Amino acid sequence: MAICYELEELRPTQIGDHMSSLVKVSSTEPSTCARPTVAVVSREEFERLGLEERGAHESLAELAASESNYVDIYPDYIVGSIAVPSKGSLADPPSLFAFYLDSHLLIFVDEGGTAEAALERIMDMGVLAASSTAHCLYIFFKELLVDDLSFLGEFEDRMEAIEEQMLDVSSGIRTNTIMEYRRQSMRFGVYYQEIATMASVLSDNENKLMDKRESLAFDHIEHLADRLARRSETLKEYSLQLHELHQTRIDLKQNSTMQIFTIVTVLFAPLTLVTGWFGMNLQMLPGLDWPFMWATLIIAALICTSALLVFFRWKRWL
Repeated sequence: MAICYELEELRPTQIGDHMSSLVKVSSTEPSTCARPTVAVVSREEFERLGLEERGAHESLAELAASESNYVDIYPDYIVGSIAVPSKGSLADPPSLFAFYLDSHLLIFVDEGGTAEAALERIMDMGVLAASSTAHCLYIFFKELLVDDLSFLGEFEDRMEAIEEQMLDVSSGIRTNTIMEYRRQSMRFGVYYQEIATMASVLSDNENKLMDKRESLAFDHIEHLADRLARRSETLKEYSLQLHELHQTRIDLKQNSTMQIFTIVTVLFAPLTLVTGWFGMNLQMLPGLDWPFMWATLIIAALICTSALLVFFRWKRWL
């Protein structure tokens, strides 16, 4: 069943001129409502609204499943698609829905609940500055982006926590964790850039579907999306710095391990020389008949090893 809302004008004595509110109604046919109407429908319900003659049916069918943010301008209406990235895991799919806008109708083709949740928040606001579908679409875009500055701030805080953990030698930060932050910031950066482009196209108002005030309102969406895109770009650069820092820590750890192996090899070098020398199957080696030869070799090896240990400590290699 379609979820319908009507844009109901408020009396000037209550709020002021040209104010309205979004009111949920029980109508199942948005196209028959007398007032400007906002609705959330499924694809099948959109097919029954009688808009096929305008070509909107084919456009919405393609855009509803599109994982991109795009808008098309037609003489009498506007259609577009919105793909909101998940703020959780990268494995979560984006929220996909499409919208149809004309002077009387604003219809969201959404089966995921994202559009309905945003409209419920708009309805709870209580007051809109105008009783038009275009203004409602502007508020809808604003509602999609309004909390994203806080989200990006929390996103940056998590990255800073990762950076602090890197200072701990025993921390087990994985490369995949850092790369996920980078891919997430890139995904949201593209999303905000596409939203800014959509808002720019809507503000141009090529088909004159909106009045000047309504079209100019989308400039605010463009500016907000641009700021969010720049913030996402900053976070992407920050993630690259974290990746370089993480790689530096890995290189230092590998160098430290190789240093230990080298020191151990050097410490055992005298013993290796002795065993190699006296391990040869020759009877004429000097000292073989001397009864104190093995004791002398052991003492010489201990002295050599101790001297190497003192030298390594002096060089602070140990």
